[in-house]
Amino acid sequence: MRPLAPTQEVASGLIQLMPATAKEVGVSNSFNPKQNVSGGVKYLGKMRNYFEAVEDSIQQVKFTLAAFNCGAGHVFDAMRLAEKHGKDPNVWDQNVEEYMLKLADKKYYHDEVVRNGFVRGAEPYHYVRDIFLRYEHYKKFIEM
Repeated sequence: MRPLAPTQEVASGLIQLMPATAKEVGVSNSFNPKQNVSGGVKYLGKMRNYFEAVEDSIQQVKFTLAAFNCGAGHVFDAMRLAEKHGKDPNVWDQNVEEYMLKLADKKYYHDEVVRNGFVRGAEPYHYVRDIFLRYEHYKKFIEM
């Protein structure tokens, strides 16, 4: 395993909060499960508020999860790129998710509409996809 650079921050605790995020949501000890989960829920709510304009509730959850994973700024960048390229900026599936993936490519993260630069877009893309696959799997075990 490669050692971390001295200035590289790492996520910690059950919810894997980055230090700046933990501080932002009032978590003083990321290794305290109650604080960590409470902070994660608070941060998730904050991310959801950024996407109130997304009318479809499932799409809104997908934007929220992506922002929870990589930050709202990168999601906004992917939304702007999607719109610029004729896709619907308020639909994650087959629209914004495509541009989230492209934000790892210099051609896209240097685009004039991108404000937050490079992001490993595959991480939020797979995070959202994996959560929804798990959700579909769990639904098979409950009666609706």
